[in-house]
Amino acid sequence: MNWDSVEASLHTLAHTSGGFTMAHRGVVTLPNGQSVFVKIGNDTLTKEWAHKEILVYRFLQKHAFAAIPKLLAVKSDQTAFALEPLQAGWDWSDTWTTDRLNKTLSAMDDLAVVIPEGPDRKVFEKSFISETADGWRPLFEHPELQQVLLTRLSAAGRQDIARDLNFELHARRSSSFVFTRNALVHNDVRADNCAWNEQLQAVKLIDWNWAQLGDRRIDIGSFLVHVYKTGFDITNYRDRLDAEALHWLAGFWFNAAIRPLPEGSSEQAALRDHQLMSGIAAFDLLHEL
Repeated sequence: MNWDSVEASLHTLAHTSGGFTMAHRGVVTLPNGQSVFVKIGNDTLTKEWAHKEILVYRFLQKHAFAAIPKLLAVKSDQTAFALEPLQAGWDWSDTWTTDRLNKTLSAMDDLAVVIPEGPDRKVFEKSFISETADGWRPLFEHPELQQVLLTRLSAAGRQDIARDLNFELHARRSSSFVFTRNALVHNDVRADNCAWNEQLQAVKLIDWNWAQLGDRRIDIGSFLVHVYKTGFDITNYRDRLDAEALHWLAGFWFNAAIRPLPEGSSEQAALRDHQLMSGIAAFDLLHEL
């Protein structure tokens, strides 16, 4: 399939919801009746992310990584692409089961053992989540940010967290967390990015713009926090959690949640709410360990 045939049918684009990307995306119907999922960068940032995803899909397909949809077509400037659609039989909801959770963790484990070498390694060397993304230290250093966070926590009904936060102690603790960069990680595995097919007992991961050589404790922790937020009991998976990674993630999300919004849509406002609730969930889960 070539991109020209997809582009000629973009007028049939049925937009999809969910997630936080500002890229154009949805399902396109080709003249032969075939459906494809397309993602199109529409500004500098989303075009860069589309290019990154194309490189990741090509790399993972070359290494026979099963937990991705097939890359079908790529625009010549690599700012847009088409994937096999995951529609009938594929569940994108926040409904988790033991089978779905196990298959998703297995896919993340399989990803971690894929080793990029040579030019491929450059695709994954940029760190999207690393020591520089620590949230506790900037919160400690800027009292005005502390107050914004405390106000947001109180508005969310979590005065208990707001009352007991000691930013100096949290900053000191997070500064001792040492990142590793020895495994491929997705960095954003959640229901919106993880389709489940119960009949096939298979998962497919999408949205690879944050993929990097990174720290599996952060990747697994972020995913299990997402599942925990849905109310699914993750007691049997606590051996996959690292307390220091959870602590670091709580600060990362708290700090992100109070940053000014760029000009954009309501999705961006929803992203800030998602980050706040993720920080709360990580904090709660940390105290349950």
